[in-house]
Amino acid sequence: MYYIISKIELDGTDSLKYSDYATTESDEVAIQINEDYDATLGKFLAENRTKLNIGEVSVSTFFETTSFVYEARTQVENVDDLNLLSITELNQL
Repeated sequence: MYYIISKIELDGTDSLKYSDYATTESDEVAIQINEDYDATLGKFLAENRTKLNIGEVSVSTFFETTSFVYEARTQVENVDDLNLLSITELNQL
């Protein structure tokens, strides 16, 4: 089983852009990527959900100090046709 690693970055002022960036077969790498996401953008979104919905806060606020984050939650059986980087260690990102 492979994980698709998505790169998430700001697109405009209030939208997020998700791009398939790489793959990994490592559960450890995927877990670490998702823990990092949860501690950064995931935490920001959770803490600011209401303010984001009413327009009091913009997601661009998070990206003032962070260019992008990764997430690895999608699993697939085959990556042959995806033409993405293959990651075995977190420091390869």
